[in-house]
Amino acid sequence: MADHLTVLTDALAQTPGASTAKILVRVDGAGATHGLHEHLLALNTRRRTVRFTTGWTITDADEKAIAKLPEGAWETALK
Repeated sequence: MADHLTVLTDALAQTPGASTAKILVRVDGAGATHGLHEHLLALNTRRRTVRFTTGWTITDADEKAIAKLPEGAWETALK
C-alpha cells in the first residue's frame, strides 16, 4: 500500500490547483486494500471530491462465490 500512497501523493502534487476539485482515481486489484480506500475517502474535503474505482479480473472462484449470494444482497449502484 505504501507504493500506492507514494504514487498518489506524487500525482496529486503535480496536478494544477484548479484541477484538484474533482478527482477520479482508478486502481487495479493490487490497490484493493482497505487502507488505500480509507485514505482516498479521507482526501474528500469541502473543496475536493475524490472518487475511486478498483478493478480486477473475476476468476471462476469469484463467479461461484457471487452466484451463492441471495438476490436480496444486491442493490442498485446507479439510479
